[in-house]
Amino acid sequence: MEYILWVVNAQGLERVADEKGIMQTARLLPVRCCWPDRCRPAWLISLLLLFAMPADLAAQGKQSSNIIKFKLRDGYLIIVQAMLNDAGPFNFLLDTGATHTVIDPALARRLQLPVIGKASLTTVSDVRQDQLVRLNAVRVGRSEISELGAVIDRLDQVKLKAPGIRGVLGEDFLSNFDFLIDYKERTLRFGGDVPAGDRCRFETIGSYHGALTTNRLLLDAEFMDVSNGKAQLQLDTGAKMPELFPARSGSVSSQPWAGSMAFSSGPNGTAIHSHTAIKVCTTTVNDLDVVKSRRGVAFDAVGLLPASIFHRIYISHSGGFTVLNPGE
Repeated sequence: MEYILWVVNAQGLERVADEKGIMQTARLLPVRCCWPDRCRPAWLISLLLLFAMPADLAAQGKQSSNIIKFKLRDGYLIIVQAMLNDAGPFNFLLDTGATHTVIDPALARRLQLPVIGKASLTTVSDVRQDQLVRLNAVRVGRSEISELGAVIDRLDQVKLKAPGIRGVLGEDFLSNFDFLIDYKERTLRFGGDVPAGDRCRFETIGSYHGALTTNRLLLDAEFMDVSNGKAQLQLDTGAKMPELFPARSGSVSSQPWAGSMAFSSGPNGTAIHSHTAIKVCTTTVNDLDVVKSRRGVAFDAVGLLPASIFHRIYISHSGGFTVLNPGE
């Protein structure tokens, strides 16, 4: 069985393989739920995911123009119904901050999903080995992808925030589609015309300690009341509040905050800056609370940009851009 590695060079992506198999480097990133009175991770599956992926497991997506309703939990968590191998529907969290799809072990056993390898999951607290299983088909509405690998994880913490969740649809699934999220109407529209508005480019590949990170949605943003406030953030439908990770020399977290009021909250004395404005391309969102995390988080971005701070957001994976608050 052949294993593949995607790497980036001056010409773009290329596949590297040998008869012994090569490890593919990817990312499975944390989703955080933060409240004004406390900030703690809702779930932290892993920061670095290394696994060998069979070459014959090549995902293929089929997008159809359709609109589906979703449930909105706590004002930001998007829960959709997904069909797996023509079974279901099952409640899944739609998460642009997770690079890979995750499924709970009970559902994997119920569907008798074949194990195709091991995933080495590294968190801030430990390293463990989890199984990687194959899904023949995953469908949301009429949009479908075939041959998708999924990591098995119990998702105990995310189930506390979204009871009944059976898994997470990550960017390995979502990157096959263009879609519009409407938080007001609680609708998800696949396909259709590109809405009018400023097209804000994002990057899909980052790096961490010299290793490539893939399936990313990295946007350039600016904190308007911070000196040298420009930063690259992960666009994350699983984050409730903007979050900055521990300060590094010259980073946004280390800069003085001029126009906001900072206060500490939580057992670790987490700093939260209120009445902050964030500008992304030509769109500015005002009066935000921004969390400055003190936890030792390894990440390829400076912080998280919640998608829910926008009323509507269009994500074009085929074009590599977003349209923020289209029609407004």
